[in-house]
Amino acid sequence: MKRIIIVPVFVLINICLLFAQNDTDTVVYNRKSYRFIFQDSPANLFTMRQFNQNYLSGYRYISDYLNDKMNSKTIHLIQELSDILFFYPLTHEEGHRSILTSLGIGSISQPYFNSEGAAYVKGVRDIDLQNIRQYDLPSYIRLHTAGLESDYMLSNRMEELVLFSQESKKNIYYGYFVRKLGLISYYTLSMYPSLNPQIKEEPNELDRDVVGHDVYGAIKNLYRPHEKFYRYTNYNDLTSVEKQFVKRVGYRALLNLANPLFFKPLNLVRKQHLTLSLSLGYTMCPFGDFIDEKIYIQVNNNYRFRAYIRQFENYNTWFMGGGLSLVDYQISPKLKTTIGGHLWTQPQKLDFNTTQSQFGGSGDVVFNYTVFENKSHNSISLDIGLLYKTYGFLPEEVILKQHFGVSLGATVNLIQK
Repeated sequence: MKRIIIVPVFVLINICLLFAQNDTDTVVYNRKSYRFIFQDSPANLFTMRQFNQNYLSGYRYISDYLNDKMNSKTIHLIQELSDILFFYPLTHEEGHRSILTSLGIGSISQPYFNSEGAAYVKGVRDIDLQNIRQYDLPSYIRLHTAGLESDYMLSNRMEELVLFSQESKKNIYYGYFVRKLGLISYYTLSMYPSLNPQIKEEPNELDRDVVGHDVYGAIKNLYRPHEKFYRYTNYNDLTSVEKQFVKRVGYRALLNLANPLFFKPLNLVRKQHLTLSLSLGYTMCPFGDFIDEKIYIQVNNNYRFRAYIRQFENYNTWFMGGGLSLVDYQISPKLKTTIGGHLWTQPQKLDFNTTQSQFGGSGDVVFNYTVFENKSHNSISLDIGLLYKTYGFLPEEVILKQHFGVSLGATVNLIQK
């Protein structure tokens, strides 16, 4: 559930940003690539990764078009309002919905604010949610945190595009800003119960949001998964220990401010053939939460490396992870690839209380092959992606168990005049 309480925070800060934002970019962007995933794995519409990727490509294209046709302050106002009132709750609620779909449970996404100031995913029976909690607790916890996970991963995608000079900052800055501030607001404002209105559960179970308050619900069920079932957890329903966990996520969420897109210099190192950028990130996961230290390296405008070091924590035990990807490497004039690997230790069976660890990992590759190019050098490529992962949690990958997946799509490459 996404509450509208964060909207006043957005509006106040964005009014200042509207006049402070620098409209110029230091890099000339000559080529834009818009990737769309037609089928992901599991083959249901849509996975979290599929929806985020397709949404971002469409959003970038429209923003680029509007920025070319309208003055900067007008387009910034349009972006600001559309992101806060529609696009942000849309992608957030789709994150929740994607977990239910991956579990074979139908649901309805209602990505607009109702009279209570909340956006819902609804249409799910209590018995179905109780079965998930009883037999697959990590997925039930993730059902609470998936909206925030989607916000986090979508902002990571935006960040990467700008830092690798594949998109202009002005085109996606407001979408990025809204999601980063949304993460901070949802987690940090959870420490202040007066800012979180207590919404009563609707009489008809099919009209209820599937989880209620994302943070309170996740924390309550991490600590007390066998309590009497109900959906809408309020701050006063939490124990003193659980309220301490609310403070933990509230303070750690401020790490999301440590990102280069919030500052004028994007790069820590900026030389003719080398750029280096660093950022931090934080969000919750099915067994607790995690912190990322992200590294972006670009060499000779052809080698783009994305790396991260990740620290997971459940109740009070830390587990390490990390990953490295080579992004959009041009193998030949018609073929390019993105290849990545991820390794981790996570709590055994993704349990909140255990001190025992379980090793896992994942590897993925995407090939883009150009099948059409016109005289203006605009082109279309067909894409195939392969992914294998062991049992464990990988952000934006909706399946927790061991999994081999295939994705199919296309990329539209446009030359900017």
